[in-house]
Amino acid sequence: MRKLPAPSPRLGRWVLTLPSFLAGLFTLGLGLFLVISYYTDRNSRSELMEQDLLWQKQAIQLQMSNTRHELESLAATLAANGLTSADFTARTLSLIQNTPELVSLAYVDETGQTRWRTPLNPAGNEAPLSHRNLIAQRSAVLLADESVYSMPITDLGNKNSLIALTVPVKLPYAGRHFLIAQFDLNRLLGQQVPWWIGQRYQISLVRPDGSVLAHKFDRRQDPDKLAQQIQLDVGPEHFMLQARVYREHGDWRQNALLVALIGLSLLMLASTWAMRRHIRERQKTEALLRRETAMRMAMEDSLVTGTRVMDLEGRLTFVNRAFCSMTGYSAEELLAAEQIMPYWPPEELDACLAINRRILAGESGSSGFQCRFQRRNGERFDARIYAAKLVDGEGQHIGWISSFYDITELQREREALQASHERFVTVLNGLDAAVVVSDAQSGELLLSNPQYNTAFNLPEEHERCCVLPLLPREQTAALPGEWFDEYGQHWYQIKSRPSIWVDGSLVWLEIITDTTALKDAQQREQQQNEQLQQTSRLISMGEMASSLAHELNQPLAAIASYATGCRNLLTQAEPNLRQLDQAIEKMAEQAKRAGLIIRGIREFVQRRAPHRSACAIDQLLATVQVLLAAQVKKNQIQLDISCDPALPPVFADPVMLEQVLFNLMKNAIEAMADTPPRERRLSVTARRAESMLQVTISDQGTGISAEQLEQLFKAFYTTKETGMGMGLNICRSIIEHHQGRLWVESNSGGGSRFHFTVPLSEDSHAREP
Repeated sequence: MRKLPAPSPRLGRWVLTLPSFLAGLFTLGLGLFLVISYYTDRNSRSELMEQDLLWQKQAIQLQMSNTRHELESLAATLAANGLTSADFTARTLSLIQNTPELVSLAYVDETGQTRWRTPLNPAGNEAPLSHRNLIAQRSAVLLADESVYSMPITDLGNKNSLIALTVPVKLPYAGRHFLIAQFDLNRLLGQQVPWWIGQRYQISLVRPDGSVLAHKFDRRQDPDKLAQQIQLDVGPEHFMLQARVYREHGDWRQNALLVALIGLSLLMLASTWAMRRHIRERQKTEALLRRETAMRMAMEDSLVTGTRVMDLEGRLTFVNRAFCSMTGYSAEELLAAEQIMPYWPPEELDACLAINRRILAGESGSSGFQCRFQRRNGERFDARIYAAKLVDGEGQHIGWISSFYDITELQREREALQASHERFVTVLNGLDAAVVVSDAQSGELLLSNPQYNTAFNLPEEHERCCVLPLLPREQTAALPGEWFDEYGQHWYQIKSRPSIWVDGSLVWLEIITDTTALKDAQQREQQQNEQLQQTSRLISMGEMASSLAHELNQPLAAIASYATGCRNLLTQAEPNLRQLDQAIEKMAEQAKRAGLIIRGIREFVQRRAPHRSACAIDQLLATVQVLLAAQVKKNQIQLDISCDPALPPVFADPVMLEQVLFNLMKNAIEAMADTPPRERRLSVTARRAESMLQVTISDQGTGISAEQLEQLFKAFYTTKETGMGMGLNICRSIIEHHQGRLWVESNSGGGSRFHFTVPLSEDSHAREP
């Protein structure tokens, strides 16, 4: 056997000092333990005292409140029905017997005279009704018109303190009477403080300044410094309810225990040296085991999923805290259960047994099992179970471990989401309008209702596809607009707006309403108006009358169009007042323009120069484009306007130039009536040709023959069935009076091109002299 090396002197000194050091640590720890125990006990007593004080406050306030309600009921009876002296005495005697702290009750009239009182003779601890505190209180009752407590009454020559409650008796045809009840505060504490609180604390009623009004205490015990106060809501001067704990006397057993502990510490010095080596090794092993056990327990307790372990026979051997919380049973109750688990509901017993057999047979799949369990209180909940084999350190299969997930809320959310989706789909499918949602980036169709699928020939079950925007989109609010379906020959009113989809992506929501019937009705109305205007023009036709009717037809048609637009705006649920104001303003401009046309034609007949001023050609083109917007859309014309923004202004009559542009562009639109819609293209170009402005209007119509070119600008010559032949003649006259030229030529791609020139004004402030 190998000898152990002899300890060195240094190690020996360490061994000798170690027990003393440990004893000192033990003593220090014992002292800290005693100090901590003392303060822990003191804190516990303080918390208990706070709870008892709150309870006592509620008891006193409840008693005073009940007494106040009974007095107010008595005052209401006196005011309504009245009482005799005997009835008053009987009723108040019963009240005083049930309320020992109530010293007396007096019925006082408006002059301060006592009519009735109980008891009949004043007691020694009662304040006279002429006391200044009670007289001031009655004045306060008159002001407040409700029950009022008096200030504490302490100047009675005895040690008792009183408080009075004055209740008004509101008689209908007499002055104000009062019920004055006096309460003894010492009796109040004596009756309302129970014995078990009186044995623990000295209870006192004190003022905010600290003076004592009443108290209840045990003379055999001494109060400690530990005290608490709480405000008592009684009287105008809120009292403080104070509790002071009684001092605990020392016990010889505690001293004996302390001596025993010191003796044990000395015995420890002897045993420490002998057990040092063994204890060190044991402590290391135990510390390691504790760390591993604590880590394992911490991991198990921190899991939010329930864990259950069964042996090969199906008996429970372990459950974690989450599983116990989930089922409501303690671990001892679950481990003591037999094959029938207490958390299996009776109606699901067969299903639970079947799942348990499959787990014991090793048939658990990756998706687990879903079943319904019950908690201890009978509440049912849905759970999903995942099971696996439990293998020990030697690789032996010793049981089954299962994880439980409470999916009740998840199931409810799924059901609520499904119900919400069904309601949404029902409402969406019931709409007359077509609704579509598409991705803003890719254009993929995300949602559509049957009306949209029917309108655009999409099958009910369609694959992933993209949606082309029918109107230009802007990243702003909703944009209403109209779109014409060339294939189906239908007009649609479209309202589109950006929105956020369920996954947070940007989408476009579009609501499409078929307005074909409305458009047809508007078109028929417009045709009827045009026929009536044509009839009126034919009746009053003459050379000047024909010219005047032809010139006035355009502003009048614009006024009618704006009036129709105003009426359409007014039929909406929420009219756009801004658009309505703009339309009315345009109507006023066209009316003014009609007057200017009449004056211009009269001046033209009289060979007078037109009223010229500097005007921008782009503004004139914009005005004419607005006037012709409806016809351009109706005839499916692709309108291209090219205007150099750097062009100087034109020194001309803006109304006459607008009339020329309007007539030429309208003629071009009508010339393309027989052209296929895809080929209808109207181009307007404004450019500078030396010192002149040249405007070219090109169409893709049927064109003009050589014979028609020679007579095209003559008066009363027309190629239209309903035309009067004055439009181009007047246009040429207007251009020539502006020192310009108007001519026509055939378009290389088909159709015609009309050109006219007018002088440019380099002076931006040019005006007619």
